[in-house]
Amino acid sequence: MSWYRPPPLNAVECEVCQLQHVENKAWDEYVYRCPEASHCHLSGWGRVIERSYGHRALYLWARGNGEIKGILPLISMRHFLLRRSLVSLPFLDDGGICATDEQSRVQLYEAACQLFKEQKADFLDLRHRYGNSLDISGRGSKVILSLALAEHPDTMWKHFDAKLRNQIRKAMKSGLTAAWSGIEGLSDFYDVFAANMRDLGSPVHSRQFFAAIFDEFPESAKLMLVRKGQQTIGGAVCLSFRDTLIVPWASSYREYFSLCPNNLLYWEMIRWGCEQGYRRFDFGRSSPQSGTYHFKKQWGTSEEPLHWQCLSRKPGHAAMPHADDTKYQWLIQIWSRLPLSLTKIVGPWLRGQVSS
Repeated sequence: MSWYRPPPLNAVECEVCQLQHVENKAWDEYVYRCPEASHCHLSGWGRVIERSYGHRALYLWARGNGEIKGILPLISMRHFLLRRSLVSLPFLDDGGICATDEQSRVQLYEAACQLFKEQKADFLDLRHRYGNSLDISGRGSKVILSLALAEHPDTMWKHFDAKLRNQIRKAMKSGLTAAWSGIEGLSDFYDVFAANMRDLGSPVHSRQFFAAIFDEFPESAKLMLVRKGQQTIGGAVCLSFRDTLIVPWASSYREYFSLCPNNLLYWEMIRWGCEQGYRRFDFGRSSPQSGTYHFKKQWGTSEEPLHWQCLSRKPGHAAMPHADDTKYQWLIQIWSRLPLSLTKIVGPWLRGQVSS
């Protein structure tokens, strides 16, 4: 499948086509070169989502004069309400169009619009990290919170206020420890994560989703686990990309919140990041003024708005539901009261159809 648009005068001829499996290496090499690309743009995410939830990956890239000019990873999702959506990328913070020049960016967007029409999709959901001039409506108000890392952990420690340092000390004095793990710690992490998501009233990702992440990204995916004695009470999935550590998923058991396990969890990842030479710690997205937003702000983070954009087949048509939409509060309340064993069975099926 390919699309062609005649270039304007004096512009480099460019073709947009669909990525083939044998071309994954070239795609990923471009991701590492492109300044606006992120871990979300790596080709492995398409395979993670296909393996975990059965959604089809439709990765588009623009090429001209033998060079890659831009990329757009897309996932075709089918919702149980019989709606179809093209999302770049579901479950992640970004993944929208990355391009070397504006012409390639526009051509990728137009190719996505054509695919949107061919598939008779209801929504085209593009999650851009940075602003752009595309003619497509914005949606949501999510922000990314990140922290600049110092060369030495002691410098970071002095940067924190007294309250945060005391919370980290409290976790240590309470006998909590934190250590890195690979996929061998996934079961322990997943038990904590599933319980926390149930308590929050949100369907949980499947265990297979996280297992696929570690299979696809063995060099960049790690688990940090917090334990009290032999019991795992908290954990986080941490990804590395260029000079950045990223934490998309983290949880702790609520009954241990008074011991500040999350504070120790993040401090140990930040400390390790400084020692390893990373320069940025990405806490992931949050809704402004939410509880997680305030937790992340206390570390001295800076925030940047995410530029999520959505095209609807029917003007005024409500967008695909997100797991954290406030209008679903009644469902959240019901879900948080369900038996944990049931949410582990039903949750992944629902979660696979909700793109947030």
